Amino acid sequence: MQTDALDEAGAEPALRTASESSLSRLLGTLGLFSTDSPSLTVEEIATRLGVPKSTAYRYIQELSKVGLLVRLDRSITLGPRIIELDRCIRESDPVIRAAAPPMRELAEQTGLDVFLSKLYGHSIITVHTEFNDPLPHLRYGRGRPVPVPRGASAKALVAFLPAARLRRLHQELASESPDTPPWEAFYDEAQRIRREGYCRTSGELNAGKTGVSAPIFGRGRLVVASVTALGSDARLALFDAGAIAELVQRTAHMISVRLSADGHL
Repeated sequence: MQTDALDEAGAEPALRTASESSLSRLLGTLGLFSTDSPSLTVEEIATRLGVPKSTAYRYIQELSKVGLLVRLDRSITLGPRIIELDRCIRESDPVIRAAAPPMRELAEQTGLDVFLSKLYGHSIITVHTEFNDPLPHLRYGRGRPVPVPRGASAKALVAFLPAARLRRLHQELASESPDTPPWEAFYDEAQRIRREGYCRTSGELNAGKTGVSAPIFGRGRLVVASVTALGSDARLALFDAGAIAELVQRTAHMISVRLSADGHL
C-alpha cells in the first residue's frame, strides 16, 4: 500500500507537467499567426508546432470552438474572439485605466505621441497610445513586439527589473540572439537608467524619431510598464532635454499613484 501511494505521488507531477506542456502547445498555436503569416494551413501549423497533423487538427478544433480560430476552406485565421478580448483589455486592464488620463494630458501638453508598454516574454508590447499625429508612420506601434535591448520604452522598463530577473532575461536573450550586448554593457546601461530615472533614445526603432521613457510601478515598487513620449527628432530638439524628461517622469509617477489607489497592483 505504501509503495502504491509513493508511485501515485511520483506520477502526479509527471502527469501535471505533461498536461501543462500540451496546454502550452495548444495556446502556442495562436502565437504562430502574425502580420507576415495571417493565415496558415493545418500542415503548416503541425510543422511549426512539431506535432502530428492529427494533433494540429485537434488544437484547431478546440480553439475554433471558442472563437479564437476560424477555418476558411483550407486556411486557418485568428477568430473574432480575439477582437472581443482586445476590447476587454482596453476597457478593463488596470494599468491602461490608470494610465490613459495622464497620458492624454502629456500628449496635449507636449504635442507628442504617448505610448504605454508592457513586458511580455522577451519583448515589449505597446498596449495603449495617445496620438497627436493622425497618421503616425511607425515601424513599431500598438500590438507589435519590440526587441528588449532596443528603444526607450523597453530599456526604461527592463532597467528596473529585480537583479535576478534582469540577469535571467539577459541570459535568455543571449541564447537567442548573437546581437545581444554583453552582460557587463547590458547591466551598466540598466544601472545608468536607474540612476537617471528615465531613458532617451533616437532612431533605435523608428528612423527620425526620439523617445523619452520612464518606468511605472505597481505595489511593492515592482515595475509593471513604461510610458513613452515620442516625436520627430526635430520636434524633440525644441524641448529642453531635462524638462521633457521631468514631464515624462511626472506622468509615470501619476500613473503609479493611480495604480496604487486602484488596489489592483
